[in-house]
Amino acid sequence: MTHNTSRPVEAGDHTIADVEADLDTTRHELADTLDELAARLDVKTRGKEKAHEVKQRTQVAARSRDVQIRGGIIAAVVVGMILMLARRKRRLKSG
Repeated sequence: MTHNTSRPVEAGDHTIADVEADLDTTRHELADTLDELAARLDVKTRGKEKAHEVKQRTQVAARSRDVQIRGGIIAAVVVGMILMLARRKRRLKSG
């Protein structure tokens, strides 16, 4: 929010158009401020937005965890196959 810090208006300093333009700017700034305050006070909407954000983060974390679990399973299967092949190779050499 910006504040009008100009010097006070003296008689004959500004035209009516200047004053009206200044009033219009002030109205817009006030409207923006009121909109911002209303958004901050809208607890229901803010709660919904926060719930949606948490839901998205949870879904991303779950997908990441699923990928890690699948990777672990694949790694375990590969290690198991390598051990089985190594064991089979030793049996063939000794037999």
